[in-house]
Amino acid sequence: MVMLALLVCSLHVSAQKNNPVQHAVFIGLGISMAPEDLAGIESADNKGYVRNGPVGTLSYLAGIRKYIGVGATLGHSRNDLNAAAVARAFSSATTVETEPYALTYLMADVYGMYPVKQWQFYAKGSLGSMLPDLWEMEIRNDIATGTVRSGRTFVPAYAGALGLNYSLGKVTIGLESCLLASEPEFEIELNNVTTYRKQWLSAFNHMLKTGYRF
Repeated sequence: MVMLALLVCSLHVSAQKNNPVQHAVFIGLGISMAPEDLAGIESADNKGYVRNGPVGTLSYLAGIRKYIGVGATLGHSRNDLNAAAVARAFSSATTVETEPYALTYLMADVYGMYPVKQWQFYAKGSLGSMLPDLWEMEIRNDIATGTVRSGRTFVPAYAGALGLNYSLGKVTIGLESCLLASEPEFEIELNNVTTYRKQWLSAFNHMLKTGYRF
């Protein structure tokens, strides 16, 4: 029994040495390229009223195999709305008051990785949840008065990304382009009539990342 126990332990230690789990933590900063429209507000020239803004992420990666990894990502983005352009879209004189559209998302990630020396190419698929901050836009003119709001409610979120990392010992630097999509609900009140609208929103997040492996 003692010999059998020693044999099992030695096989377990050997397996751990052959396939060690690689852990890494990354911080990413970059630009969020906004969707073309928000809550049904879309420009006539199809360029969109939502401006590009900053995005930041904190992510964890566990390389469980040479080509496979799992992890999690916590991110936050913030996009301004071009209120002057929205106001110009109406036929009559209009005033628009709004605030930045911000959201926080938490995702579970699955990686497919291809290492080449110090380089690591990867594709990532993610599933999680998005929580928009409270957002409101007020529109007033001589025809109608109304507001558009987003509720602070969790909604499913989906993402796909391509990236590239370069290792400098324990430190890693990299680039990542991620497409994040979700379907939040907006409350639209116009002349005291309230309607609700669900809309797919997607944004490209392009980031520069730095991380530490342990």
